[in-house]
Amino acid sequence: MSAISHLPTTADIASLANASGAPRPLLLRDPVATRREDHATVHPLPLPPAPMPSPEPVIPEELEAVARKVARGALEVLGGTRPLQQMARLLDGRSYERLQLRSNLVRSIEQTRGPAPGGSPGSSTPRLHRNVLIRSVRICPITSSIFEVSVVAAEQKRARAIALRIERWRGQWRVTELQIG
Repeated sequence: MSAISHLPTTADIASLANASGAPRPLLLRDPVATRREDHATVHPLPLPPAPMPSPEPVIPEELEAVARKVARGALEVLGGTRPLQQMARLLDGRSYERLQLRSNLVRSIEQTRGPAPGGSPGSSTPRLHRNVLIRSVRICPITSSIFEVSVVAAEQKRARAIALRIERWRGQWRVTELQIG
């Protein structure tokens, strides 16, 4: 028997592959079966329904003005050019107290430094927060009555980031969280 006459058949190869755990060989299909598959009807699978977009809460027009006013006012309070009492109706009690504490700390630091260079001993230190320029305001809706706002404000020598949480309370907008960077 020659080596050519003793070639294994495809059935023999498949049984050897199963027994040894080797991958099965690629079997070529006969052309008649391929022609039948070309005429087969293909039914596409139904697509799942597209998810409905969540309704975007409407951002009130006056909210950006409130955020700008609070950010500018808070920096002016820290600089000593605006009285803290003007911020009372815009801030809740906790935020008001934190801004008061921080402005008192800034003033005590200014007093310990002494007069500005080149100034007389009786003159006050220069005000850092006089010309506050609001660069950008970004508003992120949480619910229809709660919004988180980030503000970038530029002063004479530095830029600051301010984070606000503004809520509708008794018909007016009130800042419930204020973070000044």
